[in-house]
Amino acid sequence: MQASLQGMGPDASAEQARIAADYQLLRREIEASMGLEPMPAPPASEDRVALLAAVTSLREALERQQREKPGGAFQLARIEVNVSASLPQLSTAETIDETEFRERNLRTVPDALNLMPGVTIQRIGARNERGVYIRGFDVRQVPLYIDGIPVYVPYDGYVDMDRFLTYDVSEMQVSKGFTSPLYGPNALGGAINLITKAPVKPLNLDLGAGYGSGGQVHGFANAGTRWKNYWAQGGFAWLSSDGFPLADGFRPVPLQPAGDRANSYQTDYKSRLRLGWTPNQQDQYTFTYANQKGDKGNPPYAGTDATVRPRFWQWPVWNKESFYFVGNKGLGEFTYVRARLYYDNFDNTLNAYDNDCYCTQLRPSSFTSIYDDHTYGTTMEFGTRAGERQTIKTSFYFKDDTHRELNPGAPSPNFRDQSFSFGFEDTVRLSNRASAILGFSADRLQVLNAENVINDSVAPFPRTDVWAYNPQAGLFYTVGQASRLHFTFARKTRLPTIKDRYSYRMGQAIPNPDLREEQSNNWEAGITHLLGRRTFLEASLFRSDVSNSTQRYYIQPNVYQLRNLGEARFLGGEFGIRTNLLTALQLQTNYTYLSRRNISNPGLLMLDTPRHKIAAAATYQLGSRTTLIADLRYEGGRFYQNDGGRFGRASNFASVGFSGSTRLYRQAELQAGIDNALDRNYFLVDGYPEAGRTLYVNLRYRF
Repeated sequence: MQASLQGMGPDASAEQARIAADYQLLRREIEASMGLEPMPAPPASEDRVALLAAVTSLREALERQQREKPGGAFQLARIEVNVSASLPQLSTAETIDETEFRERNLRTVPDALNLMPGVTIQRIGARNERGVYIRGFDVRQVPLYIDGIPVYVPYDGYVDMDRFLTYDVSEMQVSKGFTSPLYGPNALGGAINLITKAPVKPLNLDLGAGYGSGGQVHGFANAGTRWKNYWAQGGFAWLSSDGFPLADGFRPVPLQPAGDRANSYQTDYKSRLRLGWTPNQQDQYTFTYANQKGDKGNPPYAGTDATVRPRFWQWPVWNKESFYFVGNKGLGEFTYVRARLYYDNFDNTLNAYDNDCYCTQLRPSSFTSIYDDHTYGTTMEFGTRAGERQTIKTSFYFKDDTHRELNPGAPSPNFRDQSFSFGFEDTVRLSNRASAILGFSADRLQVLNAENVINDSVAPFPRTDVWAYNPQAGLFYTVGQASRLHFTFARKTRLPTIKDRYSYRMGQAIPNPDLREEQSNNWEAGITHLLGRRTFLEASLFRSDVSNSTQRYYIQPNVYQLRNLGEARFLGGEFGIRTNLLTALQLQTNYTYLSRRNISNPGLLMLDTPRHKIAAAATYQLGSRTTLIADLRYEGGRFYQNDGGRFGRASNFASVGFSGSTRLYRQAELQAGIDNALDRNYFLVDGYPEAGRTLYVNLRYRF
């Protein structure tokens, strides 16, 4: 807005009126959503000098709030951002800021994402892993990105989100259904992008340590510096615990006594170093090195189903090492070229033992499994403004995945896939109130190597390549100065993984090299509305028609093959409200309704997502130093299938938490809290109870 007003000619009254209307809506939205003090109403649109002063004042207020943070977001990490200030910012991603998950002591990514509507926790109990569902789509169908770089295990497309700590994350972006084609393939139900920190001052420091129930110890150190043309950001974080306490209401079983959860220890370390060069306002080049090391136990089955065979597993190695370069080159005022190049190495070791002493591997069910996977790739992006009303972006995505199995005493098969994607996105202002986004992508999976083990020798699998095409469109309309409507459609696909096509799944499955892509048609209609000066409302209805999805086809009892047989329908709605009833009191809540139906097999339950989810919070500012927060989370209508194949319904539950933080001296802060304060005994999957009442205390220093 500021640049447009400064460069405006004398006969631009219509454009000036549009900017005044945009400013009015943006100002009110920021007041309601970010908690800034109310600002004076804007001047008349005819007074260009006064309007420019008001726009400048708003920008300074936002910059002032940003400077109060220990580090800002890494701007080149963003995907869904427009290149022209004169076009509306039509990002369809929802964002959660660092403040929201840090003030609640949410140390891992799934816990932080669970604050959002449409997001629910996925518990993979038999592997002690957690992910999230986005409107019914799991982590293979909603890929995870860090600074725009795709992150997943090349073999199966999964990623254990519990291994990703939040201490160096500035914000999290979640796209649902309507997702920019610039992300690349596999965004069947959306995408998640974690944006890490970057310095905003000559010196940024953010240090902290804490202790919690179950012998949990954690700490972090983030430091950044910015000079005229150069900057650097580094960080280190660790989290370790002996386990977690079970609720008093848990009934002990032979493999799980009362008290702390058996074999639930974890240790995670994470370090990151980024160097940046900014020769001018348009150009920026950065190099990042990141290293993660993990070690975790796998709690045994703690249910009462006698058909479940317990697993005695431990993961001594869960390591990930990453190198990536991101560069942005400006080509004139409204055109840019951006490149992301990356290499990612993933090492994983699983030890399966005979019993709960975790000391012998003599039985046929015991083994050691070693994965040595790596991936490299690039995303090239070009964006330009075409006239005053249009922004065009194109992208090219390439990824090379290699999976190697190095199991002792067995042949070592190798697998290699390459993925390509060509994306196009056109954002256009149709009128002063209406804008549209049109997009398209073409995705290709090319199989370079796939090896089968037959009688202790390696032979090639048949290889089949896959193409997928994804059109999408969105319409955005402003009603008055308080409401925005949107209507979107996106056809998305997911390419089959190496495990989908070639795994025998410990003798239970027959590979299917001809497996095709999954497809989903995602529809959404929504509204955001500013009610007065203090209340922000948002609501949306969505529908996804899933076809060609992979399902088990049983060839004989206990032997199946994955085939493209499934059709499903996901229907739901989301509603959220955030209001500042008093200057010191903010209330916010969101509700999600989700109905998933298996169309091809109506008798088969859709699992692991609740029908109803509520997240609510009250934040009270006590004086200038102390903040108090009360949180409530409720879930109901979740079905599961346990390790023995039995279906069941998880109990509805509500979990309450309290936290408080106070500034001790300048930037030093003391935080304490309690999670699951009512000590509710509940589970998401049979046999894997969640944590009971837990306490924590943290100390943090920011500069």
